[in-house]
Amino acid sequence: MFSQLTFMRLRAAEKAAKDGRLDEAFRLACAQDLRTHKRAQAILKSLAPTLLERAREHYRADRFAEALSDLDRAQTGQVMMEEIDELRGQIQTVSKELHRNQQSRHDRIINARRRIEDGSLIAGRKILEQASVHDATAKALNSDIDHREEDAEELIRTAKPLIAQGQFAEAAKHLLRAKRIDAYAKQAMKLEQELCVKVLKTANDSLQQGRIKRAETELASLGKIGESDSKKRDLLEAIRLSRKASQSLRAYAYADARRHLMSLDRVLPKIKWVSQAITMLSDMEQGAMTLLAGPLGEASEGSSDAGLANARKLMNQPVSDETIAIPNRHTPANVAEPTANQLLLLLDGGGSYLILRGNETSIGRAACNNPSDIPLLSDIAERHATVQRVEDDYFFSATKTVEISGQPTTHKLLRDGERIVLGRKAKFTFRTPSRRSASAVLDLSDTTKMPNDVRRVVLFDRHAILGSSPNAHILCRHAGVPLILFERGGEIWVRAKNDGHVDTEAQRLPLGESIEIAGVTLVLSPWIVRSPGGRHA
Repeated sequence: MFSQLTFMRLRAAEKAAKDGRLDEAFRLACAQDLRTHKRAQAILKSLAPTLLERAREHYRADRFAEALSDLDRAQTGQVMMEEIDELRGQIQTVSKELHRNQQSRHDRIINARRRIEDGSLIAGRKILEQASVHDATAKALNSDIDHREEDAEELIRTAKPLIAQGQFAEAAKHLLRAKRIDAYAKQAMKLEQELCVKVLKTANDSLQQGRIKRAETELASLGKIGESDSKKRDLLEAIRLSRKASQSLRAYAYADARRHLMSLDRVLPKIKWVSQAITMLSDMEQGAMTLLAGPLGEASEGSSDAGLANARKLMNQPVSDETIAIPNRHTPANVAEPTANQLLLLLDGGGSYLILRGNETSIGRAACNNPSDIPLLSDIAERHATVQRVEDDYFFSATKTVEISGQPTTHKLLRDGERIVLGRKAKFTFRTPSRRSASAVLDLSDTTKMPNDVRRVVLFDRHAILGSSPNAHILCRHAGVPLILFERGGEIWVRAKNDGHVDTEAQRLPLGESIEIAGVTLVLSPWIVRSPGGRHA
């Protein structure tokens, strides 16, 4: 039974509806204790058409949330349900489309701003072409592009006379600033090419004349301009090799100096002073070899450590217990003959490894009378390429154009992880597993085959690591501790890696004999390739 207060509230709701105060009338009629009353239901039913009409007005003004709220209120009257549902469907469809457009506009603005900041003004302007003419943010960004283009053009105008005056470093600074603003400005790209041509020609002329420091200074004036230019890279490499050769020469390492210059000659051929220096260094190296093969070489036997160190220095041999001693004319009876430079290492459960100990390694076709150091079962040339070690660097040279890391070339300084493709069945990856060792490896691809089922070639320099870790040159999954293979007295020795001393628990690896150390069984034997004629190479 309703109280007097309830009737007063109902009358208040009816008066609010009559006066057009829709929200107040709806709030009073929807009260929890009134909404089941017939008079309250009648009020809600009477409010439905007006609320529906107000929802249409909100919809036309794009006030979608307010329109949907009025439709929910009108629905409580349980009348005009079809009209309410139809309008709700229209509002939801248009609302979603508008939201997609707003999101698209937001993404477009963000993308355009990012392109502008990255220096791609053309791309930024093209993105903004899709914006509405009434979009204030798009207008502001287009204005920003105009100002940036003007700044870039001013920098380009300033750089042009500087190039004509030979002030290359200043011109390069202005061009770099212009490219940071507008990386694809046609005038900047054209002027950059002009600057590169002039500086690279000047630097090349200086290098041809043997003025290495001047060439280096001229290239430095370019800064980061022309980084993708192969001529600039070649000139920088030539200067680096010149400095390496100079350092080796000052250390009386004639063979190393000659190898550096030979690498330089492959990078920039036909430099007169380079050819002359190579000839002179060859004569000096040969002279040193001749002297050491004579009485002076015999006199070094049994001499002081300092004398031997000087002899090794002259012959480019590092002073270490792990290196090969300088060969004398006569081998004492109690000293074993030096091990061959090409060895096959067999691991029990670890596969076959070809170990090459020379500084220069040839690669070619296996099916020939004189196979290369690395003979491949492929249709490449007999001597298709070489890998040369100069100190800790490895240089690749080929008789024909090959592919290294996806780029065609005939010579290159190799980096760790570079993939080399000589032919369809002649592919391998160059790796330098450990920074503590100058030894490198060549991993053959699945389609590349060698005799004796060799899958990895070790370019051995003084020592190499055998173990299960990624920094091992010779992989052996069941090796309990890493093993170190090293040279001593012209032979290969092995020891477990512990306190760092070469002779700690070291064992010599006699050719053809099975040795077990730290749970690993290995056999070292000469590398023999049978040629098609039945001879051994």
